[in-house]
Amino acid sequence: MTKPRHAVHATQKVALKAMVPKALMWMASLVENHATACATYFLTVLIILLLFFSGTDCKKPPPIIPPQPTTCEYPAGNRNFTWRLDTIAWWPSEVGGAWAFSDDDAWVMGNMHGPTVPGQTFYAGLHWNGRAWNDTIDFYNILVIANDVTGDSHFMVAAGYYAYAGEKPAIAEFDNTTKKWQRYQFQNPGELHSVWTDGKGYFIAVGDSGMVYTKDGYSAGWVYQKAPTNFNFYRVYGVSKNEVYMLAYYNTSGIDYPQIWRYDGSSWLKLLDDFDSTGTIIKIPNDDNSLGDIYASRCSITDSLRLYIIGWESYLFETKGSFTDFRATNLSTFGLPLRSLGRTGLDINGFSPNDFWVFGTRYNFYHWNGTDFQKMVIPDLPNDDTQFGDQRKMIKTSSGKVFLPTEVSSQVYVVVQGTP
Repeated sequence: MTKPRHAVHATQKVALKAMVPKALMWMASLVENHATACATYFLTVLIILLLFFSGTDCKKPPPIIPPQPTTCEYPAGNRNFTWRLDTIAWWPSEVGGAWAFSDDDAWVMGNMHGPTVPGQTFYAGLHWNGRAWNDTIDFYNILVIANDVTGDSHFMVAAGYYAYAGEKPAIAEFDNTTKKWQRYQFQNPGELHSVWTDGKGYFIAVGDSGMVYTKDGYSAGWVYQKAPTNFNFYRVYGVSKNEVYMLAYYNTSGIDYPQIWRYDGSSWLKLLDDFDSTGTIIKIPNDDNSLGDIYASRCSITDSLRLYIIGWESYLFETKGSFTDFRATNLSTFGLPLRSLGRTGLDINGFSPNDFWVFGTRYNFYHWNGTDFQKMVIPDLPNDDTQFGDQRKMIKTSSGKVFLPTEVSSQVYVVVQGTP
C-alpha cells in the first residue's frame, strides 16, 4: 500500500532531523582533527628548525671594536683671526698678565696707570665685559701687584708682590662665582714671578731664591716650601700636579746661569744647570745660556714627554717614560728662524704640540701648527726692528679666542684679542 506523499515527506524530515546532529558532529570532528593536524604540523616543523639551527654555527658576529690608538692626535692650531687692540695702560705701567673666563669675561692685572676708565688713573686690574675694558680693581682692595696670572673656568690667581711693603710675595685670588677677592701676604723676602694651575684646583707659584707656594683645592690655603736651589724661579709650567717644570736663573759677575727643575709633588730633580752641570740630564751648548721660557706636554698613550726650551737657541727635548735619556732637536730644523735672524726666543705659549706660539725679540711672533712655523703679523703692533717690547702670556678661551697683553712702547700696554 503506497504511503501518501505527505507521509513520505514527514518520514524523510524525521530522518533528516536525525542526520543533522550526526553531520554536525562529523564536521566538528573533522575541523578538530584538521586543527590538531595543523598544530602538529607546525610544531613538527618548529622542532625540525630548532634541531637544524642548533646544529649549525648561527651565532651573532662579535661586535667590532676599533683598534686602540697608538699615539696621541693633536689637531692643527688655528692661524686665522680677526684682531682687535685696546690700550689699557699708559706710562709708567707694568702689566703682569691676563686671564679670561670666557670670550666676554676677562681680567688684565698689574700696576697700571691711565685714563682707561674716566676718573680712575691708578689700578691693579681691568675687566673686559665683551664690549670694553671698563671695571677697575683699586689697589687698596687687594694690595697685590701681579707679575703673572692664571686660572680655570671659575677661579683666578694673580701672583706677585705686596704693594707698599717692600719686596714681599703676595697672591690675590678671585672666585668668579662669588665675585669675591681674597688676598695673601707672605713674609719671605722677594717676589713671586710665575704661577700655573692644572685647571682642577691645584695651583703652584714660584719666585726668588727657590721660593715655592702650592695650593691644592679651591678652599685650601697656600703652603710654602723651599726648593733645593737659591736660583730665582721665573717660569713654571706643568703637565699635572705631579709633574711640574720650572726655569730658574742666577746672576753672578753679570752672567745669567739657568737651571731647569722637575717637581713631582714631593721630590725634586735637576734637569739642567748651566752653572754646575754635574749629574744633569739635559745639556745645551755652553755659549747658549740665554733661556726665556719652557713648555711641556706628555702623551698618556705612549708615556712620552716633549719639553720645549726657548732662548737664543730653541730646542725640543723628547723622552719616553723615565728621565734618563733625552733626544734633542733644535727647532731651527723645523723652520724656526729666530737664531738666523739674530733674534732671541723670549716666550712660548703652548696649547698643544701642534698649537704653540714662540715670541722672539722685536715682535717676531711665530706659530707652529704641526707642519711648519709661520710668522704671525698682528696689525697695528710694532714690526721687526722698529723697537723692543715685552709680551705677557697669551691665553685661549674654550672657543679659541686669544688674549695677549703686550707692550707697544715704553711701559705702554695694549691687550690684543684674536677672534677665530
